[in-house]
Amino acid sequence: MKNNARYGYNIYSSKRKRRKNSRLVFGLSCLCAFLILVILLLVFIPKLFPGKKKDTAPSTPASTVSGTTVATENTTSETSASGTSEAVTTRAQTVDAATRAANFDALKAHVAGYLDQQSGRYSVYYINMQNGETMTYKETQPIVAASSIKIAYNTYLYEKALSGELSLLEKITYNAAEYPNGDFESGTGTIQNSPDGTEFTLQEVSHLSITVSDNCGTNMVLRRLGGEDAVNANYLKTISSVVDYREKYTYTDYTGAEKSGRRRTSAIDLAKYAEHLYRDYQENGSAFQPLIDDLCNTEYSWGVPAGIPGDIKVAHKIGLYPALGTYNDVGIVFSSEDYVLCVMTESGSEEQAKKIIAEVSRMVYEYVESNYA
Repeated sequence: MKNNARYGYNIYSSKRKRRKNSRLVFGLSCLCAFLILVILLLVFIPKLFPGKKKDTAPSTPASTVSGTTVATENTTSETSASGTSEAVTTRAQTVDAATRAANFDALKAHVAGYLDQQSGRYSVYYINMQNGETMTYKETQPIVAASSIKIAYNTYLYEKALSGELSLLEKITYNAAEYPNGDFESGTGTIQNSPDGTEFTLQEVSHLSITVSDNCGTNMVLRRLGGEDAVNANYLKTISSVVDYREKYTYTDYTGAEKSGRRRTSAIDLAKYAEHLYRDYQENGSAFQPLIDDLCNTEYSWGVPAGIPGDIKVAHKIGLYPALGTYNDVGIVFSSEDYVLCVMTESGSEEQAKKIIAEVSRMVYEYVESNYA
């Protein structure tokens, strides 16, 4: 009886366990079915009842009038002359082709008329980077290049760095012997005050060559590039050589006297060197940004920037040789239409020369902006 009782208790307990297990299985089955239903609802309800998609505004193309674009605005992101990526609003031209042509003819007449009235020798070359239009005034006559040629030297240095032929971080040692045996040359700059053997990086001497027009720094750049004759043959002449920088020219100067010498250039040559830098910058912005920044931040505020509002970026290189009455500037202007302007002067007055460059610069800038709202 005890065993039966024991067995009888065990049978009852087993039945209870089976009923509990059945309820557990049923509960788990219901839970799984519920989860599957939720997943199906999450997947299919959005497809059955789609919400409104967020609108994306495509860029609106400009319409045209007589082949010339008219006003539309698009906001884009681009790299500015200062090297920062920022949102900018690009404006389309607001005048028709006939009006622009008339404005351009008026500009050429005003510039020529203004310069014809001045005493001295003047040379101008303007190139529009967007549409290729050019304006010239006695652009081929030889005038002392002075430090404006440094824009080409330093562009060549940066091109060599981009190609891997040299590094801007490599060291170069200052040779205090007088140029061409060494690097010393009096005039503008600070390296001339450095002890013989002082080390600089190529980027440092390039920076000084542009921002303070350092003559010794420029000679160090030239030395690294192989010297003036090599740079002229391998670089300058491949871009523009209407007036060959290393040839000797004989001409009549602003006083009516005959002059003869090398290191002359022309407005068209300097403008072409600046245009070449602009194309380099468009193709390899990060590589040439330091050079553009230096050109936009020189210690010289006269020249092309003097005729332009202060918020407009101008990458420029002045050049002066007072003994021969020379004051020049060549610059890239980053405006509604980017353009290059070179104005070379040879007169007996520094004040007059600077005023004339600024006035020509103002005329060109106002012409470009007059084509926009």
